[in-house]
Amino acid sequence: MDDGLNFNLREVSTNTPDKIAELALRQTQAKDTAEIPAENESKKPTIIIQDLSKVFVIGKEKVRALYNVNLTIYEDEIVCLLGTSGSGKSTLLNLMAGLEKPTKGSVTIFGERVDKMSERKLAVFRQKNMGFVFQSYNLLPTQNAIDNVSMPLAFAGVKRKDRTKRAKEMLRLVGLGKRMKHKPTQMSGGQQQRVGIARAFVAKPKIVFADEPTGNLDTRTTIEVMEMMVSMSRENHQTLVIVTHDVEIAAYADKIYHITDGVISAVEDNRSKQIAVGSTEASEIIKAAESV
Repeated sequence: MDDGLNFNLREVSTNTPDKIAELALRQTQAKDTAEIPAENESKKPTIIIQDLSKVFVIGKEKVRALYNVNLTIYEDEIVCLLGTSGSGKSTLLNLMAGLEKPTKGSVTIFGERVDKMSERKLAVFRQKNMGFVFQSYNLLPTQNAIDNVSMPLAFAGVKRKDRTKRAKEMLRLVGLGKRMKHKPTQMSGGQQQRVGIARAFVAKPKIVFADEPTGNLDTRTTIEVMEMMVSMSRENHQTLVIVTHDVEIAAYADKIYHITDGVISAVEDNRSKQIAVGSTEASEIIKAAESV
């Protein structure tokens, strides 16, 4: 997982006044280009990030992974955090999800300060509001697909009969109706990621975070996985936040935040040119990749 640390260890071991001034200028320029689309004016903010910074202490050095980040993500919006390895994009996602605490600034979700919550309250909040899709799948190796998918429902107190029924429905939806009793080691990477997607969406959380969800997949499977996530989030009116280094994945988003050196270097309203689910453009991407 990209945690924003590798780049900074190489490039930003100290925070000189010139460096800080440069970062501040880039953040301001990005803000100036990030006008709120007219259709979002009537929507409620889901996630509000204000003046967010993260500094890691490595021995005697302080390494700045994120600097003074500001952004607002709205309900039903599909957002991409796009950047190279070590840019800080996964650190930003981790801070949004409450998996890490910021050094400075705030993370507000549905009006609640996630950065101020205790671990116990955070666990309950995530269970009620968040789903996660991971690059490495994070499936339990000893459990079959049904048990892996039904896990969030078990934590929510859903009865076994009901959660098994819902898990089976989700597995059919992602095309794994014949793999329900299979364990992760009996499935391909693409099939494991489908199980991961089913698990993330089964409880219908209001927000789904996907950290490099297609990083280990071939092009065809990547497109299939993206179209599943986008279709589900649209159908269920969920906010989807995707972290990726891949511009073709970013093309599915409504809005793209370009993350560079721990700052938002640009904000792109992508709705007029985004790839639609089932489009000929997606088919062309697959054909081009498979012809090489």
